[in-house]
Amino acid sequence: KDINLNTIKNLDLAWKYQFDEINGDIQSNPIFADGKIIMPSTGNSILAIDPSNGQKLWEFYTDSKPARRGLIYYNNNNQPLVFFCSMKTLYSIEAKTGKPNLDFGDLGAVKIKKNCSVTPVIIKDELIIATFEPALEVYDINTGKIRWKYYLKEKIESRHGGKRYDYSGGNPWGGISADVDRNIVFLTTGNPGVYLQGVNR
Repeated sequence: KDINLNTIKNLDLAWKYQFDEINGDIQSNPIFADGKIIMPSTGNSILAIDPSNGQKLWEFYTDSKPARRGLIYYNNNNQPLVFFCSMKTLYSIEAKTGKPNLDFGDLGAVKIKKNCSVTPVIIKDELIIATFEPALEVYDINTGKIRWKYYLKEKIESRHGGKRYDYSGGNPWGGISADVDRNIVFLTTGNPGVYLQGVNR
C-alpha cells in the first residue's frame, strides 16, 4: 500500500547483482522460494540470492547452459528441492544449500538422450520434462528413474519429396501445463529443426 502513483517516483535501486561470468543470456524467470531468489546465471550455473541485500547465498555449477526456460521448486517432507534441465542433464539440487540431491539419479543428475530446455512440471511423485527428441519423459521425483516416455512425432522411415524432414527441436517451447487434480499434462509443440526457414520441416 505504500507504493502508489504518488510515491513511486521516490523509489530507488536497493541493490544490484553482478554476474561473475558473461557467456550467454538468461531466458527464464527467477523463482522466489525458500526465502531466496533462485535463478540461472549468465554462465553455466544456478544461484541463490538473498532478496534483502542481493548477496549470493550459493552457486551450483553445471556442464552447460542451465534452465533455459525455467526451473521448478518442490518441497518434499521438509526437504526443499529445485529441479531443472541443463541441455542433456536433468538436475535435482537442495534449495537450502545448492548441493546436489544425492538421492536423485547419479549424485543429483540424470543423463538424458536429447537436449531439454523447458521448465519441468510435477504431478504427485512424477517429474515431467520435454526433450528435443521430441519426447515427453516422466521420472520418479525421488529416485530419478525414468517411468515412461512418449514420442511427440510420427516415425518416418523414408524421405518425403526428396528431403529428410527434421523433427528435432519440435518441443513445447511455451512450456508444459499440468492439471495436478486429474493427472493430465497439456502441451503444444512448435519450431522443429531448421527453424529459420521451413523447407526441411
